[in-house]
Amino acid sequence: MRTTAASLGFIAVGALLGSSAAWTQSGTLPVTFHDEAEFTINQGASADGFLRVAIQPQNGTRREATIAVTSRMGENEIAEQIAEALRPAVAPDYEIDRDAGEHVKIRKANRDVAQFSVEITFSAPGFSIILDT
Repeated sequence: MRTTAASLGFIAVGALLGSSAAWTQSGTLPVTFHDEAEFTINQGASADGFLRVAIQPQNGTRREATIAVTSRMGENEIAEQIAEALRPAVAPDYEIDRDAGEHVKIRKANRDVAQFSVEITFSAPGFSIILDT
């Protein structure tokens, strides 16, 4: 009985790892493209780290901005700095706006510009990011 349960556990883990490896090896992860997206910084940072926002135009070149985050930064300051760093990185095709302090909005500058996906990576603890599309 123990051997059977252990074997089933290995089979289940093997199946999960196998499908995950196949997904990664093919290089195709699910991507959703948008005309606009908004993300919200919740709370301030509690330690030092970084925040990177990458915009991937459909069939285009990835554009990104990275900022250093310090433990003293609040949500509004983090949003302000990433918005300022993103503007030159994505112009003139995409516009970056801040509304209500901790919100950063990304949108196509005109309808002829390609839709985009958003990838957000950060290492500083203490805050969270909500992406709304």
